[in-house]
Amino acid sequence: MAQLSMYHSATGKQSPHCIHIVGLGKAGAQLIDSFLRTGEVEDLLADPRARFTALAVDIGEADMRQLQQYADSFYARLAERGIPANRAQIKTVALTVPTPQELADSMQRFPTFLGSEYPRFGGAPDHFAPWIETGTPFPTAEKRYAAQLEQPAENEHFPRALAKAIYGRAYYDGDRALYRELAEFARSIDDTKLPSMVLMAFGIGGGTGSGMVVDLARHLTNGQLGRRVPVIGVGVLPCTGDPEYQRGASVYTTLNDIDCMLDEAKNEQIVSIWGDMYKNPFTGGFLALPQQQSWERLHRYTTIKPGVRPEVRHRQAVHVTNKFVDDSFARYVVHDYGRELFRILRPAGFTGAPHERISYGDRNWTIFDVAKLTHPGVQVLPGEPIGKWRTAISDWIGYIPQWCGLRPGFKTEYIEAHTFAARAKWNATLQKKLEDTLSEFLLPGDSGTLRTTEGEFFDELTLYTNVIITGAAKADLTAFTEARDAYDALSPSERLTTHAWLLELGVMLSEPSEQSEGLCGKPLAGATGWKLDIPYAALRGDVTRFPTAVQLTTAAMAAPVQTVVPTP
Repeated sequence: MAQLSMYHSATGKQSPHCIHIVGLGKAGAQLIDSFLRTGEVEDLLADPRARFTALAVDIGEADMRQLQQYADSFYARLAERGIPANRAQIKTVALTVPTPQELADSMQRFPTFLGSEYPRFGGAPDHFAPWIETGTPFPTAEKRYAAQLEQPAENEHFPRALAKAIYGRAYYDGDRALYRELAEFARSIDDTKLPSMVLMAFGIGGGTGSGMVVDLARHLTNGQLGRRVPVIGVGVLPCTGDPEYQRGASVYTTLNDIDCMLDEAKNEQIVSIWGDMYKNPFTGGFLALPQQQSWERLHRYTTIKPGVRPEVRHRQAVHVTNKFVDDSFARYVVHDYGRELFRILRPAGFTGAPHERISYGDRNWTIFDVAKLTHPGVQVLPGEPIGKWRTAISDWIGYIPQWCGLRPGFKTEYIEAHTFAARAKWNATLQKKLEDTLSEFLLPGDSGTLRTTEGEFFDELTLYTNVIITGAAKADLTAFTEARDAYDALSPSERLTTHAWLLELGVMLSEPSEQSEGLCGKPLAGATGWKLDIPYAALRGDVTRFPTAVQLTTAAMAAPVQTVVPTP
């Protein structure tokens, strides 16, 4: 690959962008797998200025064994091409499960840890209280497998609050293993001689990744990287094929945590109390990845056959869905040597110059929907008339609004759709069907913009569209409403286990304040509490400041517009 200069002023063509990734929990590790399967990453490493850095963190090593195998193959391919292995740094960190007493002892030292990180604490804040209740069951990190597929059980699930505590112990206590790993990750990025972007991937519906990300993200972005590099959150939304405990109440608290990072108005309230380490760590934006359409398309072919256990077939369908979404996302991210990711984040306002950006406030969520439209051997077979193929494709285009994860009636000003198909499958009729379908989400007339592209896919029987929708709020996500109902049905003790962000500060963010009516932030038992000036109704999703992002930005610019000098 020719070593392009950093920026071509005549064409606007930028240099390649190096993609680095942190994967948390099983979902995060699986996404790293997908990047190691793409040839584009090793192509980029042919440039001596480039580096690739990947770090997977999980409780136990079971869900990272496949990643380790892919890493071995990746390094072997580098060697075959004569690319120095030290241009890539791929590491896994398997956290051990402490005994309840070990974790309790560690948590007693948290005030000292936090005091060294935040002078305001003074070493022994009255606001701290341990959040792991006595008698809390500690799951095992061991996994059960059948036919090489994990068969998860609810009693193996790590709730968010427990995963956060285990992360904190590994980051702050003892030899500070995670602190050292994050420092090494950041050094690798600093050694990169090309522009870098960092993906931070986790499952929104899990407990391990979503419990750790709230702390690891701020430790990396605001600490080790000093907010110098765009860090992009990648949250995989659950689908109906996932176990109920992975698509339940913890989704609600996770979305609330992220919302209070992405929305500047909410985030400023938190930063004003607890300091800059709590600034939004997702400086490059946040991508929410729905899986429902891919699940609907893929699990249809996994019919139960005699002699095959139903749970094995079900897990196979979930595994294939995860893999397809991950692979499709990874292929797109590394397209054009990482430049495409930089470009698609610009309309949402995250990769432009500071003077270009007017924040979308609570509408800073971007949907990245891998809408699978065909699958080999399902519904239509090779050799059948092309008209039958196109009828099936058209039907599945029509399902996009139903399964893209957004509520009916959602509107935005900008959508991208990037279709990948064999050259004989896609035509003008299907293109029009796609445009008409997606226009349902667009503001009318010239207020809405749809940008589409078509690329060729190597598989004649697979066709999909990456639909990128900007300007969403958490309350626009169908997963939010469903998870809120599940959360409301929990007992107080069960609700505590679903929390993560701000627990170290003695706050249950998603609960109403006991001190200030109408605000959120209930103190933990034994903590004195804080006044957090964020309306509880906003946490519940009952109110958003404006129905669309364009109305929000118009209001924000109302005063400056008055200063514009009229021109002929």
